[in-house]
Amino acid sequence: MSCSGAKDSTDCMERIYKGGKAFYYHGMYLTVLKQLVIMLLIAVFAFIFSKRNRFGDAESNFLSRLMIYFVNPFMIFNSFNMPFDAHKLGKLGFVILVSLLSHLLMTLVVTVFVRSKTDSARALDGLDRVGIVFTNAGFIGIPLINGVFGQEGVFYLCGYLAVFNVYLWMYGEYQMSHSFKIKNVITNPNVLAVIFGLVLFCLPFTLPQIIAKPVGYISSMNTALSMFLLGLLFATFKKASGVSYTGRLVKAVVLRLVVCSLANLLLLFAVWKLFAEGAGFRTELFVVFIASLCPVGMSVSSFACVFKKDASYTSLLVLSTSALCILTVPLFIRLAEVLLALP
Repeated sequence: MSCSGAKDSTDCMERIYKGGKAFYYHGMYLTVLKQLVIMLLIAVFAFIFSKRNRFGDAESNFLSRLMIYFVNPFMIFNSFNMPFDAHKLGKLGFVILVSLLSHLLMTLVVTVFVRSKTDSARALDGLDRVGIVFTNAGFIGIPLINGVFGQEGVFYLCGYLAVFNVYLWMYGEYQMSHSFKIKNVITNPNVLAVIFGLVLFCLPFTLPQIIAKPVGYISSMNTALSMFLLGLLFATFKKASGVSYTGRLVKAVVLRLVVCSLANLLLLFAVWKLFAEGAGFRTELFVVFIASLCPVGMSVSSFACVFKKDASYTSLLVLSTSALCILTVPLFIRLAEVLLALP
């Protein structure tokens, strides 16, 4: 379905809807499937390579820190390297507000439903909460949103990712260590990348090529390194003694892909009716919604390595939700179309 001649991304989306709902649904499904196949292939190659070279905790800890403190900040900063647009900045603020509400809503879900009774099970509660709240909005979300809305949609996704990273280093770190210092949040490279990125976007110029090129090269490493870490964690998989993964894994998958998706669907409907109906915020709302539908992100596996938690369990959580989201993402997008009575 072509959007040639469309005035903007909203007009493009309207043409997609009017051109046939089936195309929109199956196009989204195939996009998700394609990204999952790419993810799986990289993880499989990494698994084989890690097995042959007998990699262990030292390598996984190094790779986790490399991603969290080096590659991810460059990826965030690079997403703001575009010409300034006041209209886009206002809509980005709207995306940030709705994204914050989405994360708080998902936090409420895990606070209510993730409560283990035994000490061994409670040791995994923090991993479940981080995994359920923080989605894979980078690897899965970016290509999905780019396929539907183009580069403008990816720009608005930066608002979601900004909230994601600030909240991750507040709520996420607290779940891992039961404490956090505001100084550590402010000085975290990922949070600084958001701040400097917003400053860059507001300036009347973009980065010169001599700087933009290396920044872009480093940021493009994120997907491959994330999946390499997943394969490495599977290669070094060791089940913690006395802990059963099956029951809690099923519960976590349902909470992430179904319960949180339903909660965000209701949030989308409420914001649509209260603030955005007819006001030109359709694209922005669907960007946040699609990001919230994504499977468990690699952040939880990285955190598990850095804070010495059960990384094997998180690798199972990432893989299982990534496979099943093939079904849930297009389903909930279709439900959103029906709920919002889109043509």
